[in-house]
Amino acid sequence: MKKIIINGRFLLHKITGVERYARELLEELDKIVKPGEVEMAIPPEIVEVPDFKNIKITKVGKLHNRLWEHLSFPLYVNKRNAISLNLCNVAPIPAPGIVCIHDVKINACPQFFSKKFIAWYTVLFWNAIKRSNKILTVSEFSKKELCKYYNVNADKIVVIPDAWQHFERIGYDETTLNKYNLQENGYFFSMCSLEPNKNFKWIAEVAKRNPDQTFVVSGSINRTVFAEGLGFECPNNMRLIGYVSDEEAKTLMRDCKAFLFPTYYEGFGLPPLEAMSAGAKCIVVSDTIIMHEIFGEAVNYIDPRNWEIDLSTVKVITNEQRETVLGKYSWKGSAFDLYQKILT
Repeated sequence: MKKIIINGRFLLHKITGVERYARELLEELDKIVKPGEVEMAIPPEIVEVPDFKNIKITKVGKLHNRLWEHLSFPLYVNKRNAISLNLCNVAPIPAPGIVCIHDVKINACPQFFSKKFIAWYTVLFWNAIKRSNKILTVSEFSKKELCKYYNVNADKIVVIPDAWQHFERIGYDETTLNKYNLQENGYFFSMCSLEPNKNFKWIAEVAKRNPDQTFVVSGSINRTVFAEGLGFECPNNMRLIGYVSDEEAKTLMRDCKAFLFPTYYEGFGLPPLEAMSAGAKCIVVSDTIIMHEIFGEAVNYIDPRNWEIDLSTVKVITNEQRETVLGKYSWKGSAFDLYQKILT
């Protein structure tokens, strides 16, 4: 196979799910590949460069951000007769190579996005899917969705799932509850970017119906991308605390009554897996195909369109259930699959 050159533009972004996926996968891949076997090209403005041992890192070109991704990066790849590896949904239009598409929510939930956003990603996805050498995705559900919406041959798609071991490197911040004026087991917690498909309106409506309970939500919202912002008012017992550190997030997950994830649509669903690894006692997720694929009987399922729920009835995760779910996923295993199925 031709040499692989990784698209390193994701290093410019704040770490959310797709950036986490790329960073953790490459950390483990670096332990597998031979020196120089795989290269990562990065934009010139990146300051914090990963400390890889075997993956060569090269600053490429003079352009920045999206122009770098669609001009400088593919030019560099083509000059070296290589194949690009793109782990964060977007691949350069001239040289899509191998692309990981985490989900197709623009197709499944178009009502949540601006027309401009949908138009741009539709072009990127069609180009990547039709012209790429191989497609990666993060779950069997997402693989079926790609086949459904883009009529792609299933043999072209390889599932390389997310994992949770990055949370093992994160400590707990025992000052967190005091910082946010919370009590252990005295609040419900949710953590994600506040995209409309995450369905935080469910939390607001449940909070209204449970005024004696506290609901804490961390994350941020990009009102230039999402069609209507939040689209609702938060009740007084629902607190948006913004972006929190990894240590704070892990502590808030461990000490909450239950971790809530009422999403309408996901390609995988990393936050509840992180919460499970952090020690969350109860996890509540939407009754969707992908959540059943990942969590089986270990979590509580809710209808994301039904706000009438008795939170006192949520069941606690058993140690056996926790171990079974966590045992299915590892960054090391995903990196090994990537190397064996795609890079060799």
